[in-house]
Amino acid sequence: MFNDPICALSTPRGLSATAVIRCSGKGIVSKISHLLPDLKTLKPRHAHLTSFMEGDRYIDEVVVVFFQGPASYTGEDLVELSFHGNPLIIENALESLFRVGFRMALPGEFTKRAVLNGKFDLVKAEAINALIASKTEKSLEAAIKSFRGSLSEEVASFREKMVRLLASVEVELNYPDEIETDYSSLYDELVSLKKEMCEFIEKSRNGVVISQGIKTAIVGETNVGKSTLLNALLKRDRAIVSEIPGTTRDTIEEDLNIGGVLFRVIDTAGIRQAENEIEVLGIERSLKAIEEAELVILLRDPHNPESKDLEEELRNKGKRLIVAANKSDIRKVEQHHFDVVISARTGEGLKDLEKLMLKRTEEITSIGDEVIISARQKQKLLDAVDYIARSIEAIEGNITVDVLSTMIEQAARSLDELLGTHITEDVLERIFSDFCVGK
Repeated sequence: MFNDPICALSTPRGLSATAVIRCSGKGIVSKISHLLPDLKTLKPRHAHLTSFMEGDRYIDEVVVVFFQGPASYTGEDLVELSFHGNPLIIENALESLFRVGFRMALPGEFTKRAVLNGKFDLVKAEAINALIASKTEKSLEAAIKSFRGSLSEEVASFREKMVRLLASVEVELNYPDEIETDYSSLYDELVSLKKEMCEFIEKSRNGVVISQGIKTAIVGETNVGKSTLLNALLKRDRAIVSEIPGTTRDTIEEDLNIGGVLFRVIDTAGIRQAENEIEVLGIERSLKAIEEAELVILLRDPHNPESKDLEEELRNKGKRLIVAANKSDIRKVEQHHFDVVISARTGEGLKDLEKLMLKRTEEITSIGDEVIISARQKQKLLDAVDYIARSIEAIEGNITVDVLSTMIEQAARSLDELLGTHITEDVLERIFSDFCVGK
């Protein structure tokens, strides 16, 4: 059922001063009243101190706050129960709630109900989850701007323009003998809309990178110190380090916070002529990591002759590249051949490397007031742009008006899916599966 009684712990599990159980759904006040025998009435938006009991069994003293729907987070009647933060108390309380007719909420179900009840749209729902899950100051800033920003208003504005254009086309479909669409004007408006949307995506897309982390691949030949560098950046032993070439056979990925920016650092297998099938697979994954990376750190051993083919290939691909000379603790290195000189073993030069990582990624970590913080949001906007582009091509190719109408309608539908006004249940399940249970 959509509005059946649900409950869940909305604070972290474990010992704490207090712990809050959230309850929402139809008829929850009458169900909870069986567990609050000393409380005669629940006054909305007031804190009530009372006993939480199941029959004669005393469970805890609680603070109860009732939010009457629709003026609540979910849009339904909602009650929050604050207990002492002992896991045993919480377990007993939840079991009591189950016995009077509640069920455990699914991940993100409270927020899902809020969206379905029109309290806010999917953009704000995703911003709420990002606020909770942010790992760095920069990703938190992006989440806050998304939560408080005007992305929804911008998207709604794009949709309104599409609907207006669609209406002009639909009139001709309904009255073909009486109305003739001015395709020259329609064409110009579609081109202008596409340009406006593309510019918006370009200036707003950095939020996705900031929220998910900048993919950073550490690459180079075997035994150049890539795993040692990963461990040094993380300040812990994450990757196996050995003098034997080819130790790393697979990619290892870890999150790293540098100056409030999240980097997803990937240690890759050394690139050389593979000696066995397993190493071939490792090198293939290294090449894939390079392809997907937003930043590449090419680590080189300046004391050994090596080919510059990989560096040239990376530059030809237009990758953001840092060429770092390692092993400065062994012998002095002339820096003019490299972007930075380091010793992954001693930590020399690591601060310079981190500063360079921030500098190389400045253009993808700057954010304005409007940000796109999820790949889903970005894809839906791109889908809408694609349909507008097809509409333009339809006019250029003198394609029938019904096809043109379909293209513009699909563009508007993509934005509906972004906002959540028209979205399927399975898509909602995928979105909210990443939320915590009590949210």
